[in-house]
Amino acid sequence: MLIGYAHTGAEDPEGLQSQLAALHAAGCERFFADQGSWQERPELERALAELCDGQDRLVVCRLDRLGRSLRDLIATVAQLEERGVGLWSLDDGIETGGAAGARMRGVFGALARFDRVVAPERTRAGVAAARATGGRRPLGSGPHGRMSGLEFAPDLIEPIIGFRHWRLVDGALTSMFSQTPWAASEITARCPVGRHDPARTPSPACTCGIYAYYEPCPRTASATTRDLVGGAVVVWGRVEAHATGVRAEHARIVGLDLPLMRGPKRRDVMRVADRLGVPVSAHRKLRTVALTHGSPLPASLRPPLTRSRATVNPSGWLAEPDS
Repeated sequence: MLIGYAHTGAEDPEGLQSQLAALHAAGCERFFADQGSWQERPELERALAELCDGQDRLVVCRLDRLGRSLRDLIATVAQLEERGVGLWSLDDGIETGGAAGARMRGVFGALARFDRVVAPERTRAGVAAARATGGRRPLGSGPHGRMSGLEFAPDLIEPIIGFRHWRLVDGALTSMFSQTPWAASEITARCPVGRHDPARTPSPACTCGIYAYYEPCPRTASATTRDLVGGAVVVWGRVEAHATGVRAEHARIVGLDLPLMRGPKRRDVMRVADRLGVPVSAHRKLRTVALTHGSPLPASLRPPLTRSRATVNPSGWLAEPDS
């Protein structure tokens, strides 16, 4: 059976109708369509669940209707291949079924390898170029004459270390103010409210992303509050550098700060760490733990601190829409 899937933004209803017409003309018997934010695609989930393993084919008008990014697309294609489900992209002329499909699956595999290899090389080249020029951009290319992380590493794969805080709520970690839960040690930010492609998180025109500081906060370890927890993360993907820290697309917790005082909070932190599969360590060892998983962002790539009045609420650093 051919099962069709269409997606378009909320502002383009005609585009959705044209996709559905093309899917009908291709012989699809069932149709699923999402309209609006890329963050929530319930109809795509329904379409994937409807597909019969080893029998059906998923049909889309273009591959960009199926994935928010190259990595997202490759992951979806790999999932379909594992289930023995074919993929047909009408406008791209791509089919993954049959002998020709085997070759096309090889192309997707090559793209995955390309993505894993080229992005770190591009990052290293960008860092080396920035170091060679003292981290400065050409005259007039931006504020402070510095290069931001988002500019030199839009697809950073090699992780950089950072430090951040969480709230301990009902025995689980949540972001400081957005209440985004960290149900696992690794999280990906996808902005549901910004006027930009959610796959381009963080975006320069938005406050989205996962925030982390360059330096750990010693007060977190000795905080007497029941809910404040500190720890170390590594971040990668799209990364934007700021004077005191970064905001990023992906993050993974690599260690939690062990509270100095014995008591319920310390036991709660240890339980959370055990559930997430991350170590807890004394505050003085947190940086050492982080360095086994990544590297700090070079100082030459960090915008300088300024004494000018902030244009946004300074608490914006903590009031983060993580996803």
